[in-house]
Amino acid sequence: MESKFDNVTLDLSDYNQGIHEIPKTFYNPNLIPLPKSMKNWTWINYTTIWAGMVHNVVQFEIAALLTFEFGPILALLITGLAYGTQLVVMYLNGHIGAKWGIPYPIAIRPMYGIKGSMIPVILRAFVALFWFAVQTYAGGTIVDAVLSIFIPSWNTLTLNVLGMPENLALSFLIFWGINVIVLFKGMNEVKYFELIVGPLIMLIFGWLAYYGITLSHGIGNIFSVKPELEPTFNQISTSIGALVGAYSTLALNIMDFTRFSKTQKDQIVGQTIGFPIMFIIFTFLVVIIVSTMMYAFEIPYSSAMTYINPVNIMYLFTHNPLITLILGITLIFATVGVNTAANLVSPIYDFISLFPRRLKSWNRAAIIASLVGVTYAPWIWFNNATSIFNALNIVGTSLGAVAGVMIAKYWILDKSRISLVDLFKPQGVYWYKNGIGIKALASTLIGGLIPLIGIVIPQLTIIYTFGWYVAIITSMISYFALTVKSDLV
Repeated sequence: MESKFDNVTLDLSDYNQGIHEIPKTFYNPNLIPLPKSMKNWTWINYTTIWAGMVHNVVQFEIAALLTFEFGPILALLITGLAYGTQLVVMYLNGHIGAKWGIPYPIAIRPMYGIKGSMIPVILRAFVALFWFAVQTYAGGTIVDAVLSIFIPSWNTLTLNVLGMPENLALSFLIFWGINVIVLFKGMNEVKYFELIVGPLIMLIFGWLAYYGITLSHGIGNIFSVKPELEPTFNQISTSIGALVGAYSTLALNIMDFTRFSKTQKDQIVGQTIGFPIMFIIFTFLVVIIVSTMMYAFEIPYSSAMTYINPVNIMYLFTHNPLITLILGITLIFATVGVNTAANLVSPIYDFISLFPRRLKSWNRAAIIASLVGVTYAPWIWFNNATSIFNALNIVGTSLGAVAGVMIAKYWILDKSRISLVDLFKPQGVYWYKNGIGIKALASTLIGGLIPLIGIVIPQLTIIYTFGWYVAIITSMISYFALTVKSDLV
């Protein structure tokens, strides 16, 4: 039984909800609504955060792969459609953070209950750490490439370490350490890192695109890459589904960032510029870089797929050490930018939420989350792209179901109102039955499973392909129906 000595003061005066004494059981200073004095991010910060997340090795490979499969024009249209529609959910969920100053693990308590929220928290952490592992390994390969070019003896470190050559294992460790350093002191470090690095990297990629145009004697050769076969509707829809699945965590993560927003306008304007527009610009730059390099270096189409990896483009310039070094450092920090902001911030919040009494410091949670990410052993499965994209589509579907429940509860049923004290108080309005919101969990299960019918029934493949969209709509309808027409809690 909680005593008065186990209570803590929760000041919600900035949100016109008073001052309360609550038990420490579900409380952590990193999770409570931010005081208005700490909500100091402007639209510039959100633009640069996204600028830091769009340009990375994995996104480069996706954009280049789309270019080879569909040609530059269709690649840009697919990118715009996928990320433009995803932006709507970013706005809706971002509103929660901007208005109430709370991160995702707390924002889902009104839907899933204080204890039940642990399930979608674990789900998001699992997915985010999956991507942290992918990007950390990708970043390690870039570090290894740079060191191999400038320190030839680096290639002699061939001792096997956990299934990796020693040089790659050390590179992986170096890159992992850079990520931890950036995030070690909290969200302000991320903000300032992205404020400087995000625009700078975009400028460097822009310069590389311009340099490619000069090498290939004009802009006309940008669109020289043509798909070998006419793209089918199924191929296009699958690509849209994969793109949405790749960033499905960010539709939930976004409130981890918007909780710092000065106003709703700042997060809306910043996201509008930073998310779809930056992605389209980056995709266009990739189209230019890949197309012109193929032309300038006379790379046959049979070898073109090798150059969806920007590290291999870096090797084209080994005759010019300065360009090679600039590209190498750019790729390293570009990957750090996306990895810290998109893949490590969220599991830090998630771990703190799961263990609020034990993980009282941000830096301890950062270390633990980053160590757990290593256990995914990405070096074993990284090159199996088919399995990764299938997993992304399935996982993206389940996260879409969570987003649908959030939208239904916050916007339709509660009209954007939240009782902040009850987010931390047992037996409050969000306690439901034993701390678990059965309606939300049932709706998430329904929304997550229905798109998978497309795997079993080939005629309904389209349901699986657009699984993230189907999951959102299905879980929204399910949650609304269960709330209005049943006695479930």
